[in-house]
Amino acid sequence: MPVMEFDWLDRCRDTLARYQEPLLRAVAEKLLRPRTKLPTAELLEKAVATLTNAPVIDRRLKELPPAARRVLAILGCSRQPCWKIGHLLTILAAFDHHDGFTPLQTLLEAGLLFPVLDDPAGLVEDFTTWFGPTGMNAARVFTHPQVAARSRSDVWEWSPPATGVSSPASADDPQGPQSATTTSATSSLAAVPRQADGWEWPLRLAVVWQHVHAEPVRLTQSRTLFKRDLQRLQTDAVLASAPGDQPVADGGVLALLWAQAAALVTERSSTLEAAAFPAVWEGSLGELQGALFAALWQVDAWDPLNGYTPADDPRVVSPTPTAGLLSLLLAREWTSPGEIAAWLWSHHPSWAAALPATAARDQGTAWVRSWLWGVAYPLGVVELNEQYVRLSAWGRHWLGGDSEPAAPPAFPQTLMVQPNAEILAYRQGLTPALVASLSRFARWKSLGPACTLELTPEQTYRGLESGLSLPMILQTLHRHGLRPVPPGVADLLQRWASKRERITVFSSAVLVEFPTPAELDAAVARGLVALRLTDRIGMTADGREPALTQFRLIGNRDYEAKPQRCLQIADDGITLTVDTPQADLLLEAEIGLFAEALPIQANGTRQYQLTAAALHRALASGRSLADIDAWFLERAGAPLSPAGRLLVFGPQLQPLHAAKLLVVKVPTAEMADGLMQWPATRAHIAERLGPQALVVRPDDFPALQAALAELGITFDEVKSD
Repeated sequence: MPVMEFDWLDRCRDTLARYQEPLLRAVAEKLLRPRTKLPTAELLEKAVATLTNAPVIDRRLKELPPAARRVLAILGCSRQPCWKIGHLLTILAAFDHHDGFTPLQTLLEAGLLFPVLDDPAGLVEDFTTWFGPTGMNAARVFTHPQVAARSRSDVWEWSPPATGVSSPASADDPQGPQSATTTSATSSLAAVPRQADGWEWPLRLAVVWQHVHAEPVRLTQSRTLFKRDLQRLQTDAVLASAPGDQPVADGGVLALLWAQAAALVTERSSTLEAAAFPAVWEGSLGELQGALFAALWQVDAWDPLNGYTPADDPRVVSPTPTAGLLSLLLAREWTSPGEIAAWLWSHHPSWAAALPATAARDQGTAWVRSWLWGVAYPLGVVELNEQYVRLSAWGRHWLGGDSEPAAPPAFPQTLMVQPNAEILAYRQGLTPALVASLSRFARWKSLGPACTLELTPEQTYRGLESGLSLPMILQTLHRHGLRPVPPGVADLLQRWASKRERITVFSSAVLVEFPTPAELDAAVARGLVALRLTDRIGMTADGREPALTQFRLIGNRDYEAKPQRCLQIADDGITLTVDTPQADLLLEAEIGLFAEALPIQANGTRQYQLTAAALHRALASGRSLADIDAWFLERAGAPLSPAGRLLVFGPQLQPLHAAKLLVVKVPTAEMADGLMQWPATRAHIAERLGPQALVVRPDDFPALQAALAELGITFDEVKSD
């Protein structure tokens, strides 16, 4: 299992809890040195807390014999806290420690090393028998990473010989003798060594993840690959290509086993299935390389020359992890594969027996070259100079704890989407998160300085099944693209996605509302927001809180609260102005049922306008006029305006009658009452418009004028068009 998958303190606590009390007290006595007898529970917690107490751990380390310290140093240099006992004993023997299990037992009894307990219900009574039928070589032990890190210098300070003839440091001299032998070939080294970008193996693991995601890999009863799956990995064009200058045997199988060790692939019911990309893929390339470096030492069913080499007996220990780690420790300065192979030939206890007959002729130089040139160099652990090799800055950081090298400059725009649905991805702009995202919805076709991917219906469906949405896919392509996605490709993705309609349910989510659509566009471009809910509201792809430090917050809203009055109806009866501080999320979605949005004003005020088309759509969707009135009462404090009702009922009204009439205005309402009552004038008045206004047909006006003349009433002016 990779380092990042464990909470190591919890794992140490769980293991100590399964020690029988006499053993627990014996271990705690050496680790804590308690002055009084403590209750078992308190003793356990104090022992766990001590593992992160640097001064106490340093004192306990000084008290250990050299071989025991070297075990912890091996764990520290490998960055992998969990190893098989057989591998550790092999490396100890290469360092001339031939005490067998004794150094490990010393560490177990000191509380600095812990057994991996495969039996979930088993208890540990004695360290010499806990591994049971598994066998000592196949049993595994682990330590807390901080303990291993503080021991790293015990190996790092060891000075390897300059040639394969010299001997390594003895157990009593951790510094080791300084070899006087030097190689004359170093004088011919080129000025600038070659360094890999570190992307080769992360990309290959992404490719093999796609294979397993498309079709899980089954295991036989002996936990080996079926021939069909093995051939599929061996014949894949991308995985079968050489990862660098040096080809490696069964590179696809190595990628699969490595992906399993790095938690990209998980085993379930004798089947290897694709897992979610671990959290380390959200970090930097250096962090990902470090995690893969640590996971590499868990791969032991593969050999650089023989390829896939599953052991018939699980108790048989593969030389690959041990010889690989020792090769790196021997390459601290410029050296050749032949010198490393000669040292391994003389010191590695199983090296000669594990080599094929043809490779044994040169003491395994071809093995070392294939390992360093084909695995370590593409991962960025070593750098090359003609036929010589040494640790890179990253290799010294991982193995020796040197300071972390500076990160390369970032190039966010690194994708080019072609009209034929292919994607060019330039390596210098890739990030682990981008590689993980692309792997979910686009198929890798080739790996090179410019990698190529292909958008296909099958891979798009798998991306949607994994939790992506069409907006998230398009956002990735837009955000990292050198130019916009071609309309034809966007239409293809739309058609493929529309064939698989999905509903995504978020149990909780944080919504971010922007004053203008342009500000939402900017947040999407920067990757702060992934999903657009409206033209101004968005949220992250997983519904979690975005990086709020990147925003200028002007307020928070409780969307579960009762809706507030937040609309003002203008005098025209159809213009609606939003009171932004009082508005809530639902207003944005509801108001579009009745009104059309107007351009946002310079001060950010939002306005909408009632239209007949929008109101008729609301009625057609099943809402009644009473529902609309209730909504307006809740949001504006008044029912739908008369102008709005006119927009609703216009088609249902009787046809209007238009005619030319004369309007007679009288001085007082009493006079209008009299004219309407007196028979001589009432017959000539068509309608009363108001208190002092009467309507007369043009043909009746002379008769009305004559009747009024009898009363002495005259018209001072008659206006007409």
